[in-house]
Amino acid sequence: MSSRIVIYSPDEHIRYNLQALDNWGVGGGITARIRLAHALAARGHRVTLFINTPTESNVSGVQYRCHSALSDVETDVFIASTSGDRYSLEWLCDVSVRARLRILLAHGVSAPASLDCLAPDYVYAPSNFICDCVVTEWGFPAEKLFVCHRGTAGYLFEQNGLTPMRDAYSLAYTGHPSKGLDTAIDVLRRLRAYDKRFSLHVYGGNRLWGGDDEPPSPEPGLCYHGLTGQAELARELQCCSVSLNLQARPEPFGMAITDSMRAGCVVLASPVGAFPEIVRDGQNGYLVYGEHHADETRARAAALIQSIIENPRRAESLRRNAIATPLDWETVAGVWEEHWRWSIGQGPHDRPSEVCVYCSEHALRFADGLHCTVCGHYAGSQRMSESLNGQVYVS
Repeated sequence: MSSRIVIYSPDEHIRYNLQALDNWGVGGGITARIRLAHALAARGHRVTLFINTPTESNVSGVQYRCHSALSDVETDVFIASTSGDRYSLEWLCDVSVRARLRILLAHGVSAPASLDCLAPDYVYAPSNFICDCVVTEWGFPAEKLFVCHRGTAGYLFEQNGLTPMRDAYSLAYTGHPSKGLDTAIDVLRRLRAYDKRFSLHVYGGNRLWGGDDEPPSPEPGLCYHGLTGQAELARELQCCSVSLNLQARPEPFGMAITDSMRAGCVVLASPVGAFPEIVRDGQNGYLVYGEHHADETRARAAALIQSIIENPRRAESLRRNAIATPLDWETVAGVWEEHWRWSIGQGPHDRPSEVCVYCSEHALRFADGLHCTVCGHYAGSQRMSESLNGQVYVS
């Protein structure tokens, strides 16, 4: 059944639309808003985006409107989102919102300012890590949490049957420099001491968060691409062998990881934030334990990469499993629909009882796996096991 859906964000530090994602590149919060809007519209819903858009238009069934034009709205589902700028929902205090469901799309550890202006029925978290933060630090009740992983735009990785040539010695770093670029560069130096064929391709930079571009200092093997559109990035990642995600920042989700996995990169990630929910150590990537800036951690990462190069059968097994791991945005949109129907009483409340693996209470099975109605957690590991479809680690 078609629903009226309004997605609202007051963030003004970047002007964006679907074209900005594919052609120029933006961060994860903006990506989630745009991709979900279009995935929901493709499923027949009437979707309006009130954001900092360059032009008001209708794109593939999604109405783009300037967020300042929202003053009074009546809709079925109202979704608020902020992931930058002032990180505040204060503008909603002057907006009359009438909706069957009010949802906050959470992106980070901290609660946005003026959350009471929305009074959400549910907080949609991208990971169990953020779910726990919302409960313990925001004081939001766990039964009002819904965890669903972010998706990937699968069509960007389709090359009309042609697979880009992957360079076993090409490494990728995707994201803001603060997330561990210095560590990635140090790993590159160690590897080049072993083999000069290694190179590190850096995508993103300060402009991802609205800052000025500040390329790293040039050095052998370092290739800085800067802000890169997601269509080009998907092609570039399919040419790389390993994605480096070694950082101290507790990542709320990490689309850089899931996009790299979808491209077939072997991910090396620190066990922080949501990363352990996505990376199954030794099966679809590696978790590299220890402080990312520590000499022994960087040496361990370099040794892992050398072992991947030296054992192509192991690398191929990891790549197959990695590609099978991420959800696509169409699946995410369908899972959201299932939760909406259940929460407003239009879905089957008498589903067969399943047990949450975290708290042993009642859980609902949706298209992506189990969602607990009591503690709010998502059994991502179970969904991931199913998505790997019997693929096993090959040593």
